[in-house]
Amino acid sequence: VILNHIPFSYKIKVRNTSTSNCLVVFRIFLAPETDTLLDQWRNMFIEMDKFVANLEPGEDREITRYDYESSVILPPETSIEDILADRTTPSQKCGCGWPRNLLLPRGNTAGLRTNLFVLASDWQQDGVNPDQALPGSVSYCGKLGSPYPDKRPMGFPFDRVTTFS
Repeated sequence: VILNHIPFSYKIKVRNTSTSNCLVVFRIFLAPETDTLLDQWRNMFIEMDKFVANLEPGEDREITRYDYESSVILPPETSIEDILADRTTPSQKCGCGWPRNLLLPRGNTAGLRTNLFVLASDWQQDGVNPDQALPGSVSYCGKLGSPYPDKRPMGFPFDRVTTFS
């Protein structure tokens, strides 16, 4: 049995309220739906994607991001058909990330209720080299031969203990 999912996309509506261009990093997390405190479940959150978008001053935009663009999935493997058709190119794949068919959790027969969290923040402040694009599946391993491209810790903002009064 091969697990797979129906292709999907995220549609994120965002507005740049500043008077200058903004490089915004979007972090998307999937979390189990629960009535218990966030701190008891924060380590169960799955980072689904992380990407950067440029927003013009005053721009309202709906960003569509497809499952196959996720920063946490492996690049496609070279198939036998690719080799036979001479469609191979040398690459420096690090072998890091999830297989695309395992991007979503399996769930159960009763269904798996989840919530989606999207955090948008300033990539000029959060990026190690904010002028460089986030390449490939960097969320779990970083970039081969370079520092982790995000100044924030892996799993941010759910990497820290939360307290409510």
